[in-house]
Amino acid sequence: MTRSLPLTRRHVVAGLASLPAAALLGRPAAAQAAEIPVGMVLPFSGATGPYGPDMKKAAEMVVRWVNDAGGILGGRPLKLFIEDSETNPTVGVTGTKKLLEVNKVELVGGFWGSPIALAAKPIILAADKVQMVSCSANAVTEGDTKGMVFRFQAKSTSWGPAGAKVMKTIGAKTAVVLAQQNPFVVAMIEPFKAEFAKLGGKVLDVVMYNPDQPSYRSEVEKAFGGDPDAVFCLSLLTDFVSIAKEVYRGGFKSKIVALSIGADAEGKFLQAVGPEVANGIYHLQPAPPLDAPSYKRFVKEMGAAPGTVFLFAGNAHDQMCVTALAMEHAKSSDAKVWAKSVFEVCNPPGEEVDDVVKGLELIRAGKKIKFVGAGATCDFDARGDQINRSFLVQEIKGGKNVSLGIIT
Repeated sequence: MTRSLPLTRRHVVAGLASLPAAALLGRPAAAQAAEIPVGMVLPFSGATGPYGPDMKKAAEMVVRWVNDAGGILGGRPLKLFIEDSETNPTVGVTGTKKLLEVNKVELVGGFWGSPIALAAKPIILAADKVQMVSCSANAVTEGDTKGMVFRFQAKSTSWGPAGAKVMKTIGAKTAVVLAQQNPFVVAMIEPFKAEFAKLGGKVLDVVMYNPDQPSYRSEVEKAFGGDPDAVFCLSLLTDFVSIAKEVYRGGFKSKIVALSIGADAEGKFLQAVGPEVANGIYHLQPAPPLDAPSYKRFVKEMGAAPGTVFLFAGNAHDQMCVTALAMEHAKSSDAKVWAKSVFEVCNPPGEEVDDVVKGLELIRAGKKIKFVGAGATCDFDARGDQINRSFLVQEIKGGKNVSLGIIT
């Protein structure tokens, strides 16, 4: 027969002290571990605003997967902070400083827009943190980056030759370049001219303009007035809307090859100009691996219809995945340490994996992995530039984007 002993306050306190803190709070131990702050600067307004929401959704999705699976580094959850760049370098720098100084992040990612990334770069490097970008200006990865800048996008110099190949495909032998004055665009021009000449074409003129002009009529007349076979329009959404309307009003017949960030922008271009103005415009953009299982799974996770083309959301997804995997591989959340592991989890050799949770499990099991992203295969050269990128070419017909194939 057993007998109950009277329970004193001293017994209760002693018993509580023997319990783990997680049991007292009714939450798993992993949730008590120190959060790892990471940040992104994304556009939600301005010329690149249409891309911000999907990039945010993709990044948050990865953080949720990682945290629901127990976090990293022995149970530490990721904590994502996001700042709006407003497509403005000054605002982007202010957001970057807040992420570094207030939120104490180990990563500042996102960066749709080369001027914003370039303005923020020295601040991030001075803080010895990692910068991950979804922009193209070559200068982003030039100079002393301390091995802590990674580009999840094709370099500007790769866009030019791709545009020349599109010109060849549509039968253009003469072309004029109509380009916005910014570092991302300017770097495309000479590679385009060189490749177009190699393919038998001739560039008749290069017409530059400043962003946010009240009118582009004189520039349009200069670019299209000589009736070149085609005009390569290196523009962003807001200026290309105005340019396309001017071309239509002027009755110019030259074919237009544009950047998808101007002539698509998640459907915003068509909404702004209508199908009649947009009809027949060709546009190109670095493309995700559309037929790869990794991309198809991403589209499904985003809740989108099969075949949906996410041009930048996959990059945000990949940045968060690579960050988590590199930290786990390095066994550290210190940016100076885990930056070196980006190459270890992304570049071959290794077991290919497109699921961040599975990748974390393999790393913990001592396996060498090669992460395959939703935006690209995520192979990096020594400067932190992605390699092996391809371009999707589309034509606007009847108010819809029609895929014409992939150019490498």
